[in-house]
Amino acid sequence: MKIGLFGGSFDPVHIGHRAIAEAAIDFGLDRVIIIPTGKKIYYKASNSAPCEDRLAMLRLAFPEDVFEISDYETKIGGICYSADTVEHFKEVYPKDALYFIIGEDSYDYFYEWREPERILKNSTLLVYPRGEGGGEIKPPAVRLDCEKVNAASSDIREKIKRGENIEGQVTKKVLEYIEEKKLYR
Repeated sequence: MKIGLFGGSFDPVHIGHRAIAEAAIDFGLDRVIIIPTGKKIYYKASNSAPCEDRLAMLRLAFPEDVFEISDYETKIGGICYSADTVEHFKEVYPKDALYFIIGEDSYDYFYEWREPERILKNSTLLVYPRGEGGGEIKPPAVRLDCEKVNAASSDIREKIKRGENIEGQVTKKVLEYIEEKKLYR
């Protein structure tokens, strides 16, 4: 099997995330495992949703069998590096080909990450277009053919905080969940 590992804060999950996961299936992956971060390494947004709510929204946004929502990083309780996560899933799926899905903006500085060689040892980078990127993707990385993703969870959180409408930026069920739980206010 070909399995994609798609990590991020998903705070909240938006239609751009959905488009990337669907493009990965169209690329030829059999399954995409979506892995929300537990503890944010670089920042802590003041209006972040708890892990339980982010997991619930992901389950609403990705109900199909080809998508799996993993609580692996949220259960760790501390900082979890991508190399550790990829290695964990390689141990779980030793005979399967893993694809680590990242944005072009992250690919630009991927080799500055903690232990990028461990990620490359256990997976193939699958890079989706994002923002103003568009640079060259060099092997062993592969470009994911999908529309450029310009959506940002941080923008959505700010719109909610200001009372602006976010219809069309998240799925209907995720929007209903955000409203019901009064998240990001």
